[in-house]
This record gives sequence, C-alpha cells and structure tokens, in this order.
Amino acid sequence: MTTDPQLTLFCLAHAGGSAHPYIRLSADLPDHVTVVPLELPGHGTRVREPLLHGLSALTEEAVRQIGERRHEPYALYGHSFGALLGYEAARALTAQGTPPELLLVSGRNGPTEPLSHRPFHHLPDDGFVQGLQRIGGLPEALLAEPELLKFYLPAIRTDLKVVETYTHAPGPRLTVPVTAFAGRKDVLTDASSMAAWSRITTGVFDLTLVSGGHFFLQEPEFRAALGARLTRFAATARRFPAARAAVTRAVAE
Repeated sequence: MTTDPQLTLFCLAHAGGSAHPYIRLSADLPDHVTVVPLELPGHGTRVREPLLHGLSALTEEAVRQIGERRHEPYALYGHSFGALLGYEAARALTAQGTPPELLLVSGRNGPTEPLSHRPFHHLPDDGFVQGLQRIGGLPEALLAEPELLKFYLPAIRTDLKVVETYTHAPGPRLTVPVTAFAGRKDVLTDASSMAAWSRITTGVFDLTLVSGGHFFLQEPEFRAALGARLTRFAATARRFPAARAAVTRAVAE
C-alpha cells in the first residue's frame, strides 16, 4: 500500500484575521495534510500582544513561526493580506535554503500588479469602515457586531496599510509551484491580475475560479479545489521523490 507523503500546510489569514477559521480546513483536506494556522501578534489568541508594523517585521515573525514548527515537506497558504505575507515568507525561506514545496494564494492579485483599489487605511474609523464595505473586505458576521468590529479595527488597519503601501522588490523568482484561487464576484481581484502570480515563479502555475466574493474559505467548492490541488501535489511527490531535494540543495548552494 502506497502512503502519500505527509505535508504541513501553514496558513496565513486576511487582514485582521485570526488562525481560528483555518483550523476547520482539516476536515475537508486529504489525510496526509496537517493544517497549522499561524497567529500573528495582536490577532486572535495573541490579541493582547502589540501589533507588528511593516512587512519586514511581519515576514520575520512568519518565518520564525514556520522555522519552529516546520516538518518537511511543507507548503504555505495565504488569503488576501495573508497571500502577500505568504509570498514574502516564501522568498525569505527560499533564500535560507528551505523553500516550501508549494505556495497557495487566494483573494489577492499578483504582487507585481498595482493595487486594486484606492488606499484608505489612513482614514478615520467611519471612512475606513465604509472603505472596507465598499471593497467587500469585511466578513458579514463582523459587520453585524459593531462593538466587535471596533475592537478589530486597529489590526485590520495595520495589516491593510501593509497591503496598500506594498511595492514589489526585485529579486530571484521562486522555483516552486504556485496555485491561486479567486472568487468570481471578488471586486479585489480579476482573472488577468490573479494570473500574474505566474510571473513570480519558474515553477508550475495554476489558477482556479470559485463561486463567491472575497471571503470563500468556508465554501465547499473552494475546499474541494484546495483538497484536489494538495492531492495532486502528493501524486507528484510520489512520482518524483528526489526532484525537490535536488532543488533545495541547489538553492542552498
């Protein structure tokens, strides 16, 4: 009986998001995948810790957590703000000679593309919330709880500033496969700009469009597509078990 290679899937949430929703991903993913959501300071269970400001500090924190909990092989998955952070973490980990096997992103156009909306992270709370509503950047459940929303605004604003001030730094392309997912009704993405994720890697790229707007993590269609992609990864790993090790050695050297 052939056993699929075990894979640790590190997950990074959207702006202001917590690790909690990603824990439930496990139920719809193949048995060989272990989901490990990453919690950033000032978010979720770490809400009492000071927020980190700036992409460099956030990337260092993500890389630190991955390094402490990494078991080979591993992959990264990020949604929206988390997609950007996952990409930068993948770049840093690749530079260290420990690249992921696979980068999965959703809800965010390619990092070489211009911002999909006019920046509003600097606006007062009322204007800031209106901006989030305009782009569909707030879960409906949070909109229904004004006091809870107010509590989360600082984290959302801090993360969104990173997105809205991001400039893609030149550097080597990734060598790993990249898989992107986008909601057909998401005003923050479009198919051609999502396809631009192909430009940041020399590896295989694929794009899947799913039903829904910006937040589709709980949609059965997305979960099925994510599970199918991870199953295909396992099949490739079985067929070419030595290929990834060779690439990793080449990066390290």
